[in-house]
This record gives sequence, structure tokens and C-alpha cells, in this order.
Amino acid sequence: MDELSGSRRRILAVIKERSAASISDLARALRVTHEAARKQVLELQRSGLVTTDCAAEDDAAPAAGRPSAQYCLTRAGENLFPKNYAGLTVELLDRFGQDALTEITDGTLRRLRERATGSSLADRVAAAREIYADGDEYTSVEPRGNDFVVIEKNCPFLDVAVQRPAICSTSVSALRRLTGREVIRERRFQDGDGRCEFHVSGSRRARNVRFEVEPPRSDRES
Repeated sequence: MDELSGSRRRILAVIKERSAASISDLARALRVTHEAARKQVLELQRSGLVTTDCAAEDDAAPAAGRPSAQYCLTRAGENLFPKNYAGLTVELLDRFGQDALTEITDGTLRRLRERATGSSLADRVAAAREIYADGDEYTSVEPRGNDFVVIEKNCPFLDVAVQRPAICSTSVSALRRLTGREVIRERRFQDGDGRCEFHVSGSRRARNVRFEVEPPRSDRES
């Protein structure tokens, strides 16, 4: 939220506090004109942070005349406020251990198999571009001779991965089962590389196990 102007941050805070607010509500809360509040809200709406598609309060009394539009936060707007997803995930991993990691691996594998358009190794690796999200613009695949490298430039669970690196083994395991080939993570966010790189061998076959801790990192030239 740091890059937002002070007035827009305050508008989001008021909406967060009230669950929903009209332009008039926001103008009064911020002590600005109706037009100034409307301009800021429309910018937030264009940015996808607020919406008028709000759930109606079941016990709200109908207002006389035409009701004012109510603005509430979108999911993107909600995500600007502090969350503790990492803490919850770490707690769940500690509680359920390898069973949780196995379930994560199985779920990732099912999703990738649905996206594979063919049975060749190239087709299967191409599906890995969406290992974390549909149409992921931060993940790419590069051929390297007979091998492939899946390059991840944005880790969606970096805070968790730093605290519990075993979660990264779910990605390695899923890729190994998807491709049927050995997969080694050669670059890692946790090591300060600024990315993860999963090297998929074109020739070395992998055992088809549901989950196992990723193989040791390959030595790199300094």
C-alpha cells in the first residue's frame, strides 16, 4: 500500500473499517468535498482495489429514494492489509508434516496434467509454466540442449519457503512425476539467487513416488 497516495490509503482504511461506504460517507470521514472523494474512489476502482459489487446487509433497512452506491474492497484491495498466511501455513506444515506436503504435491500434479496438451516431454514441461498460477507471467521454460529449465522469478510462498524449505520439494516432486525425468533445483530464492531454476533432465528418468525431499543442489561454478 506504500505506493498509494495518503488520501487513497485513508479511503481504503475507512472502507475496511466499515466493510462498505458511499462517496458521502468517505467525504465526511476524510473531511473533503464529495467531488474529491469521488475522484479518488474512481481511481481506486479503475485500479481494481474497490468495487460496487458488495454483498447486501440482510438486516439493512431500505433507504428512501435512490440508494447511494456502496463501495467495498476487492480481493486485491483486501490483500493490501496485513495478513499472516505464512504463519498459518507454517503451523499447518508443522502439524501435518509429510502428509501435507504429499497432498500439495498431488494437487499440483493434477493441475499440471490438466494443462498438458500432449504427451511429449516438451509438452509436459510447457505445462509447468503454470505450476503456481494460470498464465503465470513470472514463470518461463527454456530448452537447454535435450534438457529444459523451468525458471520461477516470483515465489508465491517465499516467506514459508524460507522458514520451511521442505515445501519447495513439492514443486520438485510434482515436476518429476509430471515429466518422468530427474529434476534438480539449481538456483534458489533462499540462497539469494533472486529466482528458482528447476533443471529437467532430458534423459535421466525419475522414480514415480508421491513425494520426497528434493535431491541435493548441483555444484555451480563460482
